[in-house]
Order: sequence, then structure tokens, then C-alpha cells
Amino acid sequence: MADVEIRVLGPVEALREGIPLALGKTTITVLASLAVARGQVSSVDRLIDHVWGADLPANPRSALHNGVSRLRQSLGEDALQTLGWGYRLRVNGQNLDLARFHEHLAVARQAALAHLDERAIVALDAAIALWRQPLLGNVGSAALHHEFVPQVTDQYLEAVELRAELCLRSDRDATLAEELLEVTRAHPLREHVAGQLMVALARAGRRADALIAYETLRRTLREELGIDPSASLADLHVRLLRTEPYRDFAAGLPVGGTRARIAPDLEIGA
Repeated sequence: MADVEIRVLGPVEALREGIPLALGKTTITVLASLAVARGQVSSVDRLIDHVWGADLPANPRSALHNGVSRLRQSLGEDALQTLGWGYRLRVNGQNLDLARFHEHLAVARQAALAHLDERAIVALDAAIALWRQPLLGNVGSAALHHEFVPQVTDQYLEAVELRAELCLRSDRDATLAEELLEVTRAHPLREHVAGQLMVALARAGRRADALIAYETLRRTLREELGIDPSASLADLHVRLLRTEPYRDFAAGLPVGGTRARIAPDLEIGA
């Protein structure tokens, strides 16, 4: 399957030499389910659940077999391996965007730990560039969306946050504020990104916008979750209000999910 590229970090598609293949609704869902398994075997029952959920056809196993056969015809006979209890899609970092994303993210993590910031940023740029919207946009499977979208979205946001952290640490933040503004619009509950946005705006001389970013986050958290921003982010807000020298303090925000943190060595701009 060397000439076929599969993309799941956005609307699902398969391309041969850059040209999208025509796939039906069921075939696209089968492809998505097999692709997100990243080369692992997917059971027949799991595939049936992803494709039809509770709205099963008269003979779901036969219907799945037909969908797999159509997919094999489109991708090539060697693209799928049939096992007694399931199917495996032969994919790797060469032909699956999700696999490449994880490879780039792994390189970035190792480089960041070794303080090789430039290498880490290059890998993160490559990972983030693979992201398209909407994720699984042409796949109607509620089960597949539930299993795949939150997990991979969190990994994407981890990449964004790590890149922002490294850019701030190495003074490569000229365009960071605008980039993070886009992310906070799409993910308004992500405190880590909001905190990094506040830092980037302050560094760019946009203290008023940084204060607006905090107020937007505070209002959204209150309305959506009934909580207030973390204590560390609130402390960053107070320091901005006091107009303290921005390079003289850092924000320690909790890491992960809604509660995240900016690493202690991140200083706000001059």
C-alpha cells in the first residue's frame, strides 16, 4: 500500500498518488475504525459497533464483510489482513497521518527533555500541520467519535502547549499570540493555552488583551463548569493588573485537561 495515504486527522480520506479515492459511507467508517487502531487488529464486533451502533442491518457480519471487501478493492489486496476474529490495516508513519503525528510528538518530547528546543519545535510544527478540522468530519459513528476524538484532541493540545512553552522559553514568540488566539477560540476551556496566551500577549505589549483573555476564560469556566480559573492563573492575572515587570515572574498553572500549567521557567516578556 505504498502508493496510498490515509488521513484521519480531519475528514477521513484515502488518497492514491495525491488523488482522493471514492469511498462510500460504510467503507469510510470501516476505514476510519481500522486506521485509528494504528496497525492493531480490530475485532469484527468492534467494527460492527463503530459502523452501525444499535441500528444493525439484518446480517451485520455479512454487511461488514462486504464493506471490508469494497475497502480492499479500493486500497489494494495487501492493504488489509484478515484474521479469524477481525481485520488489520497495514499502516505506518509512511501512509497514515495519525502514525506520523505520534512519531513527531515522540521526537518532540525527547528533544524537549534534552533541551534541544529547536529540534523539538520543528517536530511539533510537523505534528500540528497534520491537524485538520473537523476531526472525523465525514464519519457519523458516535462510538468512534467518543473513543477517538477526545483522546487525540488532547494529544493535539499537548503538542500546541509544548510548542508554545518552547517558543516562550527560547524567545520565538513573535506570532505566538495570534496562533494561540485561534486555539483558545476552538478550545475555550483549556486553561493551559489560555495562560500561555496571556503570557504571549503580555510579551507582545498587549497587556489589555491579556486581561481580556483571562476574563473570557473566567466567564466561560463559570458558565460551562461552574468553576473559577486555577489559583496560579488567577495569580498571573493579579500580577498583570499590578503591571509588574513581565520578565520577573512566571506562571505555574496545573498541567493537563482543563487544568494545565505553564512550566515554572516561562517568563513573561520584557
